[in-house]
Amino acid sequence: MDSKDLVTTASTEQTVINNKNSAFKDILNGSIAGAFGKFIEYPFDTVKVRLQTQGAKMFPTTWSCIKYTYQHEGITKGFFQGIGSPLFGASLENATLFVAYNQTSKFLNKHTSVNELINIIISGAISGSCASFVLTPVELIKCKLQVANLANSVPGAEQRTTKIFPTISNVIKERSLLGLWQGQSGTFIRESFGGVAWFATYELMKSKLKERHPDKENKTWELLVSGASAGVAFNASIFPADTVKSIMQIDHISMKNAIRKVITKYGVTGFYRGLGITLIRAVPANATVFYTYETLSKL
Repeated sequence: MDSKDLVTTASTEQTVINNKNSAFKDILNGSIAGAFGKFIEYPFDTVKVRLQTQGAKMFPTTWSCIKYTYQHEGITKGFFQGIGSPLFGASLENATLFVAYNQTSKFLNKHTSVNELINIIISGAISGSCASFVLTPVELIKCKLQVANLANSVPGAEQRTTKIFPTISNVIKERSLLGLWQGQSGTFIRESFGGVAWFATYELMKSKLKERHPDKENKTWELLVSGASAGVAFNASIFPADTVKSIMQIDHISMKNAIRKVITKYGVTGFYRGLGITLIRAVPANATVFYTYETLSKL
């Protein structure tokens, strides 16, 4: 092997090592960022899920849901019920999102000639698709725990467990291991389109704000605004799919039947029950996720 071959081999090995290190950093930083974001948004998410899955007679408004949850269950048992599962899931989700997005983007840059916007769209869609397989079982358990206290408050009703592992065990016993992926189709649709909206909004907003000072890095407030905007864009664009997914998981029904149930009981507006509080939660949660990820990536 001549010196040229040795240089080429060494360069290839270094590239592989750099890619592995980059992927590991994405996983680590994405996990930490996801956990922070989920803790901030979880109380809002509990209210959202309850509005999506319970009738308007029980919760006619967002405020009525918040008031009921606080008065009857308190903060920890009510708003943070079942946070363990989604906290772990958020770490996996964001690790998957960032590593899939960045690795796909690098692959497209190296092997294709697509422009930046197309790169973002494709990378965002693929990252969201990958994350959906991690998210579905986590969100299934989350949704069940978030409405368990409501079901247990009905006189004469069969009592549901409010613990994570017994809930997982019950699902597996009743519907086998694959039962944990109930609602996968809804999650896949939501995350695929949502991934595009999430990353595209963030990248484009960050780039636009940076045009004011192209020779410097984005300022803190610019990263926060870009992250908050990404969260709003994600939730506003895919909320009907999220509603359908929640009902599929709570009632164990198909997507078709979930859509029919929403239209029959609430009409078209039923697909948007809980949207307001979801957009409110999206601002601080997603600003935190992206800012934490960007800050850790620079260390």
